Amino acid sequence: MSNDAKRSPSGDSGVPLISVVLPVYNGEKYLAESIESVLAQTFTNFELIMIDDGSTDGSLQIMRKYEQNDARVRVITRENRGLSTTLNDSIDISRGELLARMDQDDIALPHRFEKQLQWLELSGADICGSWVKYFGGVDQHTCRYYESDESIKIDMLFKSPFAHPSVMMRTDLVKKLRYDIRCEKAEDYDLWVRTAQAGWKMSNVQEVLLKYRRHETQITTKAVAATQTVSAEIRDRYWTHAAGLFGISAGGSQQVQKLILLDPETIMSIANIAFNKLLTPSTGEARRALIDNISRLYLKAAGNMPDVNSNWLELMNQYSLVQSIRMGFKLRIISLLRVKNGSQFYFILKKLYNKIF
Repeated sequence: MSNDAKRSPSGDSGVPLISVVLPVYNGEKYLAESIESVLAQTFTNFELIMIDDGSTDGSLQIMRKYEQNDARVRVITRENRGLSTTLNDSIDISRGELLARMDQDDIALPHRFEKQLQWLELSGADICGSWVKYFGGVDQHTCRYYESDESIKIDMLFKSPFAHPSVMMRTDLVKKLRYDIRCEKAEDYDLWVRTAQAGWKMSNVQEVLLKYRRHETQITTKAVAATQTVSAEIRDRYWTHAAGLFGISAGGSQQVQKLILLDPETIMSIANIAFNKLLTPSTGEARRALIDNISRLYLKAAGNMPDVNSNWLELMNQYSLVQSIRMGFKLRIISLLRVKNGSQFYFILKKLYNKIF
C-alpha cells in the first residue's frame, strides 16, 4: 500500500485506494440497501463499480440514481455474460490498490472498509475477509471464519474459507489470476485455491463486518447441485496440491474425497492416515480447523458407516481426549439409530448436541 494512498482517506488524491466491485443482475429488491451501506462507509476513498449484467428489472434505474448523486459510483450496462465474466470486467477497470467485493443483497457494516484496511496493514495479508451474520431468513447465526494463513489454507481442503462478498484483496494480484469462467457457481473457491498455490497470505478479521442475506429466491436446487459438482473438482485439485506438501498418498486423498461426498465405500482407516499427515505438524488454530472439519465429516457419515466411532477414537485419542470422548458419544448415537445426514431427526439431534456440549 503506497504512502500516498494511506495519506488520502477522503479521496483528495483523485485516485481511489479501494475499488468496490458490486455485480448486479435483477437485484432491484435489495440493491438500494446494499449500495447505501457501501456509500455510508467511514472510510471514503473508494470507487464503487457496478456492472449491470443484462438485468430485466429496475436495477439499472436504481444504479443510475446513485451514479448521478455520488461521483464515486461508476455504472456500466451490457448484455448478460454471467458472474465470473462480470467480475473480471470489473477488475479490468478497477483503479484502486485494493479490491473489495460486495453482493447486491448484502449489507456492509459502516466500519467494514476501515477495519479491513487496518487489518491488512497489521497482518501483512494479501487478502482478508471477515465473519458474517446471516439475516433475512430462519438461519441467523454468525459464521466465524479462521484468522491465520495456515488455518485458512487447511480449511480450504474442505470448503471455501471466505465469505466471498466480505473479501478485500490486492488488485494487482487478482488482476493476474482473475476468476475462471469455467468454475461458475464456485468461482470464488477456485480463486482462493489458486491464490494459495501462488503463495498469497490470507486472513479473516475476527468480527462481523457484513450482514449476509439469506432468502428463498437466492439459489435453486439445480444451482446447488452445480455448485457441489464444481466445488468437488476444485477441492480434489487442492488436495492433490496438499498431498505433495504433506506426503499424503493418492489413495488417502481419494478416500478423504469419498468421505466428504458421503460415499458409503469410504475406507475410513485410509482416510485417517491422510488426516494424521495433516494433524501431526499442525498446532493452535490450524489444528482446531482440522479437528472441526474432520468432526463435521464424521458426524455426517455416522448414519451410513457402522465403524465410524471406532475410527474416530483411533484417530483422535492422541490429539484431544476430551473432544474425542464427547464426539464419540454423538457418533455412537447417530450410528446406532442410523440417522441419515440431512434428515429432520439429524438436525434435531445436532441442535440437542449443541445445547448439551
